[in-house]
Amino acid sequence: MPEDAFPLTSSQGLLFLRVVAGLTLSLMVGGCAVSTGRRRTSPLPATAPSPARPRVLQLGRASWYGPGFHGQPTASGEIYNQYDLTAAHPTLPLGSRAVVTNLDNGKSVEVRINDRGPFVNGRVIDLSHAAARSIGLTRPGTAPVRVTAVPHPSSSGIRHRPGRRRRNLAKKKGSESRERQVHSGGIPLAPEELGKGRNEGAIF
Repeated sequence: MPEDAFPLTSSQGLLFLRVVAGLTLSLMVGGCAVSTGRRRTSPLPATAPSPARPRVLQLGRASWYGPGFHGQPTASGEIYNQYDLTAAHPTLPLGSRAVVTNLDNGKSVEVRINDRGPFVNGRVIDLSHAAARSIGLTRPGTAPVRVTAVPHPSSSGIRHRPGRRRRNLAKKKGSESRERQVHSGGIPLAPEELGKGRNEGAIF
């Protein structure tokens, strides 16, 4: 049969062009939708972890030391200055920081650990004169406290050294009465505070 047996009219030609144009547009829109859908499936950025909170380390009694050791080397190698906000602790890293709260009055002070001690049963921390005064500890000599570690970049900046000098100096300076005065800021301890079997200084 000849190709021009069924010639298209002008109206049929326009209709054919519209159909072709519509199909082309549909394919283009579909392709864009697929592309957009792929972008929506991108993974969300991970959220940063929340900073660690300080945790309670110890509950026990605090004391202070000052005149007898002012100007002497500490376990960290620093020279002890009773007017700085520092403290001695048996185990916290030298150079780390801690908040000490007086449980009798609610006052708190942040100190830097630069020495080892105390060496009296039932004590958890020895404060400098300035730190003790800021929480009302100088007059009573001792008080129940809460010791809370504080995350700080300098916590690993100083090597651990045993606090032998302060221990030996306390022994050299005499008897039990002298040791009582040194670790209570010059105020003798009550006899029951020197007894064994106390339940203070527990680590949490």
